[in-house]
Amino acid sequence: MQIPGYRLQREIARSEFATVYLAHHPMRGAVAIKVIAPAVASDAALCKRFLEAAGRARALDHPGIVRLHEVGAHGVLLYAVMDYLRGGDLDRNLAVGLHLQNVLQATKQLALALDHAHSKGIHHLGVTPGNILFNAQGAALLSDFGTSSALLSRASDYTSPEQEDGGVADGRSDLYGLGAVFYRMLTGHPPFAEQPQGQGGGRHRPPPPLALQWAPFQDIVRSLLAHSPDDRFQSAAQVASALDAVRSRRPLPDVAIKTQAVTVAEIDAAAGAVDDVRGEGSASRERRRWAVAWGLPLALVALVAVGMAWQTHRNPATFERALAAVGLMEHPDVVVAWREAEFLQQDPEHRLAPLVDACREVLALAPAHQGALAAIADAVTRWKAAVRAALAEGDTDLAAMRLNELGAVFPDEAELGALFEALNDHRQALRLVVDTALLLAGGGLSHAESADLAIANYREALRLVPNNPEAIAALDAIAAHYGAAAANAARAGDLQGAMDNMERATAANSEFAGAEAVRTTLSEAEALYAEINTLLNEAAELREQGALIDPPGHNAAELYRRVLATQPDDVVAVQGLAEVATQVRAEFAALLERGDLEAARALMERTAASGIGDDLVMEMNARYDGEINRVETVKQLVTEAEALCAEGYITGPSLEENCVAKLREAQRLDPGNADAVRLLSVSATQLETVAREAFQIGMKAEGLRYLDLALTITPGISRWRERRERWQAEIDKEAAAGSSPNDAATAAVVAGRGLPPAPEAPGE
Repeated sequence: MQIPGYRLQREIARSEFATVYLAHHPMRGAVAIKVIAPAVASDAALCKRFLEAAGRARALDHPGIVRLHEVGAHGVLLYAVMDYLRGGDLDRNLAVGLHLQNVLQATKQLALALDHAHSKGIHHLGVTPGNILFNAQGAALLSDFGTSSALLSRASDYTSPEQEDGGVADGRSDLYGLGAVFYRMLTGHPPFAEQPQGQGGGRHRPPPPLALQWAPFQDIVRSLLAHSPDDRFQSAAQVASALDAVRSRRPLPDVAIKTQAVTVAEIDAAAGAVDDVRGEGSASRERRRWAVAWGLPLALVALVAVGMAWQTHRNPATFERALAAVGLMEHPDVVVAWREAEFLQQDPEHRLAPLVDACREVLALAPAHQGALAAIADAVTRWKAAVRAALAEGDTDLAAMRLNELGAVFPDEAELGALFEALNDHRQALRLVVDTALLLAGGGLSHAESADLAIANYREALRLVPNNPEAIAALDAIAAHYGAAAANAARAGDLQGAMDNMERATAANSEFAGAEAVRTTLSEAEALYAEINTLLNEAAELREQGALIDPPGHNAAELYRRVLATQPDDVVAVQGLAEVATQVRAEFAALLERGDLEAARALMERTAASGIGDDLVMEMNARYDGEINRVETVKQLVTEAEALCAEGYITGPSLEENCVAKLREAQRLDPGNADAVRLLSVSATQLETVAREAFQIGMKAEGLRYLDLALTITPGISRWRERRERWQAEIDKEAAAGSSPNDAATAAVVAGRGLPPAPEAPGE
């Protein structure tokens, strides 16, 4: 599937109405493109409603609304292009964990976004968790203004009663949707989810009451979810004010809200179940609790596996698998799966996807299987090398086939973006060479404007693919042609024509055959030095005006280069061109420092076209590629960290493979990275929650250690430090007074005796 002007990278969301892709635009960078499902796009009435809603949405400009750039059609495709937000949707953020303050701030931001839209006479009419996205700074934004409701064929748990009944919907209908979303954030499920909808159904009653800890928000929720629009808040601004009032009147619970929490009780139960199978004592169970701190989900996996053990007396194969699940023997399925993977690995004609799928089957049974892990890493390395080899040989079709397979199997591979850029560079260079050859075939080398364009195109091709043989040969031919023309003009006494031709020849190849002979003839002309002085003075003025390499045809670099084409040793021109290069280099570095990669690339392309010097262009290329790699690496680290955080691997299972370690590395490469800061805060909050749960059920030493880990991530939270001091004093007091058998292990941990130490927090 192709959409003109965009490079689709991967699918990021799908529904029955549309599929959303991450794409790249040369000027906008990363964008999200919603492609309407063909069955929907073929419905003329739905298309009309969608396009009308999108047209209205494009008029909205607010920090709480996802910007809609473009709506269009390409063939049978109907699509909308909008900003890409890396923070994910509401459900994804709730799964990882949102602090209550973040929940309230997000709800207020959404209310203000709705208030802005309502002031323009625009209603959303489809406020759902899937249409609430978070940016890199953790701010909540509303997307799909009016477009999602234009496609809806049925009501949802977030649809207002008047919409469901076919009545008149207005801004207060959006407030109902916002109330349902707020209720979902506080409780984990939408209101009335378990109750019948429609006329006479559950939504004619007040919403189910909130839990006691959410009592301060009960009035807000009741008003937002009132059945009659007249009984609700009458504007979104009133909602924002009501939230601020609650936050200012009383202290609120210091909690994080998660829809996929892993509690210490579950961890302890899983560890106890495994210990029962193994016959381990209390000391072993304590060690297992520490092991789970390295990777929380592992204990739950073990719990599921051990839960099958009651069937082992009926089926020996089940018994073997149960023992394998708790690490007492090799899993028989692993052996079979690994043999298949080894067979594929040894096949010289193997495809990437079957091999990786086979290795992943092994890892699904044995996550730490070193052979499978090494095979996947080796396959990725060899596949990337194959892509580079194909590009070096000029076989862009083979490179594209290899690269597409790599992207399909490993969509988050860190070098994928750079390899696609390299492929695009080779394709663009090939197009430039072919198109320019056709240009010259039509106009001929003697047509000056065609020759200038050809030189610029061939130089751009060399910037994209250094040592491109076709471009080098074509430039040599242009240099030879205009070198001969310069010599003829010099012998005829046409100084201006000779200098023009000489500049064009040296722009193509500064060392073309016969260059010195032409320069000698030109140097004998009496008017040459007066012309050179005029050019040098004009070049100095252009430098002062900032016209270094722009505009084309009248800039300092071109004038200095014109002088050097005739007099390569002219000191003033050499120094002047060096100063221009220094200023361009500084401007390029400033653009990279600001992160404006599109502007940096444009400057690099103009520099190459100006002929200022191949060394500078190569240096800029290298720095640009390095910056691209750094940005991609940071994105990859943050993506991996987010996945590890969602799975509970905050500071484990190893010092390198955990959420915090990945985020610290991302911060080293990109200090102040907003995604890393946000995820570190989420990780610390998650550890602090586990710490409180542990302490409350009597696992005080473990609770203290989890709190210490949280403090290593965010040491500046004073209430956590104060809590740690209270807990330590309580543990010390109990140890001094004498411990019960269950407290002995805790005292041993505190004293550092008999139990393995908890992992140190990475980056500290």
